[in-house]
Amino acid sequence: MWVRGRPIRLSMIRPVALFTAALLCATPAVAQAAPAGTTLTGVLQRTVADAFPGGADVTRTEVVTSAGTTIAVPADLAEGITSGATVTVDRAADGTVSEVDGRMRTAATTSVAGTHHLVVVPVHWQAALAPVPDFAALGKQVDKYYDTVSGGAIRFTVDKVTAVTRLSTAISGCDHKAIETAARAIAGNTVKDRFHHVVVWFPRLAACSWAGLGTIGAGQYGDSFVWLNGYESTQVAGHELGHNLGLWHSDGYHCYADATRKTTVPLSATCAVEGYADPWDIMGNRAAGELTAAHLDALGVLGAGGTQVATAGKQVVLAPLSGGKGLRQVTWTSGTRTWFLEYRTGGRLDQPLAKAGTGLAVRFVDTGLASEYVHDHQLVSYHPAIPVLLPGEGWNDPAGTVAIRTGPATAAGLPVTIGKVVDTKAPSAFALTAPKANASITTAKTTVTWSRVTDDSAVTSVAVLVDGVVVATAPGTATSVAAAIPDGTHKLQAVAADPYGNTSRTAAITIKADGNAPVGSPVPAAYLQAGGTVSASGVPVSVRWDLTDPNGVAQQKITASTGSGATTLAPAARQFAATAKPGVRTRWDLAVADKLGHAGKVVGEWATTAVEVRGGTYTGAWSTTSGSTRLGGSEQTTVAKDAAVSYTFTGRSVGLVGTRDKSSGVADVYVDGTKFSSVNLASATAGNRSVVYTLTWSGSGTHTVRFVNRASRLNVDGFVTLS
Repeated sequence: MWVRGRPIRLSMIRPVALFTAALLCATPAVAQAAPAGTTLTGVLQRTVADAFPGGADVTRTEVVTSAGTTIAVPADLAEGITSGATVTVDRAADGTVSEVDGRMRTAATTSVAGTHHLVVVPVHWQAALAPVPDFAALGKQVDKYYDTVSGGAIRFTVDKVTAVTRLSTAISGCDHKAIETAARAIAGNTVKDRFHHVVVWFPRLAACSWAGLGTIGAGQYGDSFVWLNGYESTQVAGHELGHNLGLWHSDGYHCYADATRKTTVPLSATCAVEGYADPWDIMGNRAAGELTAAHLDALGVLGAGGTQVATAGKQVVLAPLSGGKGLRQVTWTSGTRTWFLEYRTGGRLDQPLAKAGTGLAVRFVDTGLASEYVHDHQLVSYHPAIPVLLPGEGWNDPAGTVAIRTGPATAAGLPVTIGKVVDTKAPSAFALTAPKANASITTAKTTVTWSRVTDDSAVTSVAVLVDGVVVATAPGTATSVAAAIPDGTHKLQAVAADPYGNTSRTAAITIKADGNAPVGSPVPAAYLQAGGTVSASGVPVSVRWDLTDPNGVAQQKITASTGSGATTLAPAARQFAATAKPGVRTRWDLAVADKLGHAGKVVGEWATTAVEVRGGTYTGAWSTTSGSTRLGGSEQTTVAKDAAVSYTFTGRSVGLVGTRDKSSGVADVYVDGTKFSSVNLASATAGNRSVVYTLTWSGSGTHTVRFVNRASRLNVDGFVTLS
């Protein structure tokens, strides 16, 4: 199917016009269901609705009875029965089809060699109609194409072009069946066999999201039918007539190294069919190049000696496909896949398609694929820009289903060996050319280069390793790739691989990389500062961090998120005394630069402080000491042994606030019920509202701390926390 202005999936009806996919308006049901438990006779047909690029086909298998009843049947029951064959259908009382028997089909040759006759019926619905295409000229173009690719075995001729007819009845939606019925009435009595085709052309009908439809082989009436939705190109008409001849689609099979779908590989566990992506075959939607050898063989026109089944390990020489003679195809079957190999040289109709490359084209048909692709040929892509295996290259299917080896091309053709291919020779020795050993890298990314590497099969990839870890991969033909090398001293090496798992490595060299600003590890984080003085508006904290840089830190400035301004620090500084406002979420960020001028920002961790005045639970004998220098105007004091205060909080740090002087003594510290330490709070210098002791955890949590007086005096003004 084609959409005006840009190609999309070519829709087809396999093999007749009962097209019921969501892309088109559904045709009303025809006739009533057959009586329960009956056996009916009809013609087998397969229909496909094709989505836009990237979408999937919707395939239906049906039988049309002589009464016009359409019966849907399971595809597996009709497997092996040719489309257009007369069959019997056993249907149970609930409508379930239990058997499809193709023994009643008429024995006939499937050859399509010979002259094919076209009756073209142009119709329209508008009051005025622009000039219609020159269908005689179109017929000659289609004939020239098939004459060329088949070596004169298949020809087309236009027997009749009916007068342009305006249909009196409007078409509802995209009712292609109604269009066919009208066209057949206009065409009159036509020959009904596989060599006769009725083609209906009509101006672009927006309700139909396709450019052309065609039956696969002979349909319900014994002939074939094509719908052209305003298109008259050789490629669209030739594609639909290819369906009439019995051909299915030529797709592309694209695979990737992993689920990220960034690096293409020939085959992997991450593959997808791209419908119609064959760059040559007219049964794709990209060009009207040489018809594949597999399609020529299916049409019976490849010629004597044109194909053979490969013998494992035995070399054959494939003649150029465009040469039209000699051995042009070898096949190999393994599991659910049958492989088809041909040699494309860019000759004849392939001349305008040089970008697709010259070499061995490898396709397969897989009965294990989804039903919409099970009959299509899948072209394996071996290089990002071209699908072919270049002369001299080889390949092993990772699943082990096929091994292929090619030799240098000669005037006679391309030597090819399938199966029992043994290659234990590694790619040629090669060396890194840049950077040099002991070089200093001063950019975040650097271009790694190496001498050209070769292989008797092919070099599939060259990987760049830093300390044994792959950081970049290039195609086998490349000699350079950009690689991100982390700061520090590293071992740099490149590894080349061939399709058979053989590798060659360069010598590892030592390099020093500094392409980035200094890195914070750990980043700035606030901690409660023991010894600092607490107020209702500020809690003393110590902000701590570390910086790493291969060439050293040249400058750093620290800024609080509260907007207090930047403070310039010495390059070696790794902590900063600050004050945090209680209840305000705050962080401290660094603006840093190294000695090479790489500048950046290190973002700190968020922190929130809180002040609890005279908080906690007190046991034992305590008294109140008043004074304006205390939080809240007073603090709790005890000289009694075993008097204690406990405090439960949620956060990652807690501090005891109180007065320290000569009269202060020893206190035991308990954390979550277990003794943690003892602390002597005596101080020659007196201080009020001091953070006399702190505890810090690696992460936030709920904890209970308890301070027990052991001797002398314990003063408690409150607690501070940080979360």
